[in-house]
Order: sequence, then C-alpha cells, then structure tokens
Amino acid sequence: MGLAVAASALAQTAITSISTSFSSLADGTANGGLTYYNDTLAVTGFSTAAASYSVNGSAISAFIRRNNVNANNSSSWYATGTPVTQYRAPYATTYDSLLLGNNLLRGSDNTFANTPAGLSAGNIERLDFILSGSGIAATADMAFAIFDRGAAGLTAHDSVKIALITSLGSITVNGVTYSNAPTNYGGNLVTVLPANYGATNPVANFGYDLFRSANGDNLASSTRDTAGTQGIGGSVIDLSDFNVPPGTIIYGYSIFSNDTTNGGSMANLANWSNVTHFPTTGGSGVDLAAVNGVQFRNNVPEPATYGLIFVGAMIGLVLLRRQRRNRADSKS
Repeated sequence: MGLAVAASALAQTAITSISTSFSSLADGTANGGLTYYNDTLAVTGFSTAAASYSVNGSAISAFIRRNNVNANNSSSWYATGTPVTQYRAPYATTYDSLLLGNNLLRGSDNTFANTPAGLSAGNIERLDFILSGSGIAATADMAFAIFDRGAAGLTAHDSVKIALITSLGSITVNGVTYSNAPTNYGGNLVTVLPANYGATNPVANFGYDLFRSANGDNLASSTRDTAGTQGIGGSVIDLSDFNVPPGTIIYGYSIFSNDTTNGGSMANLANWSNVTHFPTTGGSGVDLAAVNGVQFRNNVPEPATYGLIFVGAMIGLVLLRRQRRNRADSKS
C-alpha cells in the first residue's frame, strides 16, 4: 500500500533540479545572416523532492494542429550568446523541429495564444508527439514532463493540459484528411497548473530573444522581436496521474491549451477544429522549451521489482539459516 501511495504522490510534481549534457557544432548563419552557435543543452534526467527520472525514449515525429480561424502565426525564442545579437541553439526552419531536439536553449513562445490579435498570437490548438507508429506498452515508471520558460514563482508559469494517445488513424478536419493522427486518448485529460512548476526554476535566468513569423509551420525566416531574461521551470506527470493502467498501448502524447475541454469524452479531443472543445479566443501563452516528445523513466524500481527483491532476500535468508543449522548439526 505504501508503495502505491508514493507513486501516486509523484504526479504533476515540480522539477527541482535538472541534469544535462552539452554538445556543439560549428557556428553557422541562418535567418537573414544571424549567427547561431549550434549548441545543444539536452536534459538527461531530473529530480523532484521525492524521486529522480532519466530519459527513456523520444518522439519519432511531432505535428502542429492549427485552426482555420486565427492568424497562421508562429512565435519562437532563442537563448542569446555573446554578443546578445547572436544565438546559442541551432535555428529551426520548421515548427516541428523547433519543438523537438531536446534542447533547453530554444523553444516556442505564446504557443497556444489565440488572442489578442497580432504576431504574438496564432492558431495552434494542439501539439502531437508520436513515440511509435505501432504503439508501446505503458509501464508504471513511465513519465512525461512540461518545461516552460518563465519567471520563478507559484503563479508565474503557464497552465497547459496533456493526454496520452491510445489510437492512431485517419481523421478529416476542415476538409483535409490527416493520416496517423490521434483518434482517441486514454484515461484523463491532465491539467498542469502554475503551482505544479514549484516556487523556483531549476534552470536559472538567461537572456533570450523572441522571433515572430506569419508563415505557419515554415520558419525559414522570422522577425526578431523583444528581448527578455527568464529561467525554465518544469513539472513531471507520471502514468498514474493519467489514469492509464500499465500495459495499455500508447502511441505518444498531446499537449493542449489550458482552455481545452473534453466534454466528458476523451474522443472529443480528436478534432481540434471543434470550437466547443478547442476555443479560438484566449488560450495558454506557455513558452515551451524544446524538450518535448521525450519519454522519461522514474528511477525507483516498479512494485513488481520490489517484490522480486523481497523474494530474493527471503530466499537468501532461508538458505543462510539452513547453512548455519547444518554447521551446528555437524558440530554436535
């Protein structure tokens, strides 16, 4: 019973520290001649107040689902270098590549903001991260995380929602048929609240610039906007919080705006053009770091593993007692 309670308590928990690996390619130019260092600061694991996690897989693809109501804009952010008019991460020419790559040095800005009007708002309703086209069996130690650039504090970060994809197929939205798209989700639509990121950021403040584009997912060029200084906070969601049992076949997960609703049925999340469940005003301004589509593993052994350890210990104890008894008998 104690083990089950401990696992459940880990859901939507603030990330307190992050372990990373650094790599870098030769400097290059992109986006109208700007300099990019082509650095990658990848998350290899993280800890909460109660547990540690490590990377256990990554998405094979990402899809950006947009409505046909709001402006077809995209916003991104890049950590600045020295001088500040140069940038640390590689430049992403497409929105899906912007989101992927496991890199804390870039990401999306105002991701789900539909309003107010202007280049800082757009028409993104959902992000799909596919781990496997044939599906993988969920395990009790499976977890996913949200990393948001922002100020530190229990009310500073942006709320989003997340759900596990349990079926893929074809779906027609706004007259276009999409293959290998989520057709249903399992368990719960989980909400990550500002307080779930905790009071402090595990990634300290750094300088960044914002970029805007009116070309949808094509980011071959974008316009430099405002600059700022913030850190990155994180929240981890474990399998039990989704109310999806181990062994369930999942294909990945989706991130939604905080104003998305399922109307009592997870199947309602499949059609992102349904304004009843995907409103086209307001929306979450979450500033996702490019650590999306990553599957994490809780490093604490699963309950079944604890059971095997216990059985092994008991067998060892019995054998030891027998050995001692045999020695005593031989001396008598």
